[in-house]
Amino acid sequence: MTLDKKNKLLRNKELALKLSMADSEKKVVTILKSHGYWEDLSCWKFYGNNENNYSVIGAQQSSSDTAIREQIINSVDAVLMKEVQLRGIDPKSKQAPNSVKEALHSLFGIENGDLSNITKSERMKLALNVMLIATGNKINPCYTVIDKGEGQSPDRMPDTLLSLSKSNKLKIQFVQGKHNMGRTGVFPYCGNERMQFVLSKRCPKIISEIDGRNANKWGFTIIRRVHIKGMRSSAYMYLAPNGEIPMFEAEKLPILPDKYPNAYGKNLEYGTFIKHYNYNIGSGLRSNSTLDLWRRLCLLIPNIALPIRLVESRAGFKGHSYSKNMNGLSVRLNDNDRDHLEKGYPTSSAVRLEDNVLPISIYAFKRNKYSEYSKN
Repeated sequence: MTLDKKNKLLRNKELALKLSMADSEKKVVTILKSHGYWEDLSCWKFYGNNENNYSVIGAQQSSSDTAIREQIINSVDAVLMKEVQLRGIDPKSKQAPNSVKEALHSLFGIENGDLSNITKSERMKLALNVMLIATGNKINPCYTVIDKGEGQSPDRMPDTLLSLSKSNKLKIQFVQGKHNMGRTGVFPYCGNERMQFVLSKRCPKIISEIDGRNANKWGFTIIRRVHIKGMRSSAYMYLAPNGEIPMFEAEKLPILPDKYPNAYGKNLEYGTFIKHYNYNIGSGLRSNSTLDLWRRLCLLIPNIALPIRLVESRAGFKGHSYSKNMNGLSVRLNDNDRDHLEKGYPTSSAVRLEDNVLPISIYAFKRNKYSEYSKN
């Protein structure tokens, strides 16, 4: 490796760490200007290789909470994808699980694919695979979704994490995300500049030829909305100096949360780190993340495939806990709040729609017990 190339990789690593730990879009703009990237549009590429991407991205999610839900689901999918590939199975093959429940049973030994059937300590261990961390200020915090899933190589990022409308997961039966557009739903809620930071490294044990010659490196970029003179609408672009995803080498990065209020300090060895700067989560969800946001996510993802860990790292909050597992509403009701239900519930049924069977879960709440679950 030449000295110039080594210095470039070191500069990229320094830049990636600065961006990952920046907790406001204002600071991100300052960092990018100091590197000469902010105003030089030759260093940026259109998201999804589509200069008209604004109309597609703007039509995804109607609220900020449902948009962040899609990011969480994508991270859960990434963990399932990694586990299947660790077993030498092509996710698109007939040998792969044909449903989420089958994947949970075969990959993690979870009976019937129901998180209620494993202990709290087992859920705690699984929850460390996907985390949602709140940092920055109380009004428009930054929310970072981190997963220890399959990760993506720098060479593959334009076709995966930075693609639009590609059917990357359409033929994979055991994941929840399908159409590769939901991840963009968060963009309109990311501050004034609509900025998101993406950092990823492929799990070393599943690297193959398709991952390219830089498969062992971290790749990162910034996504932002750009107003371009002569274009009728703005567009989303991502940082790619010289047409390439910035990359660097490192065995691990100290970007996982440590004890409150330290949002950084523990090491991430591979996976994906996505940060949403100054995210407009909404006035009803700005409290300690283990409270109102936790309740809302339980309702939005009632049967989440894997538990996730919510971590509050904003200073100034008082509470008994600054981290909490989110297992979905079904587990919450079956596990902790069963006394809120009428006797004999939950129960189930099914509706047949042509050749498809739609399963239904039915919960009947005791009088005055439902309002806690319908809040926000």
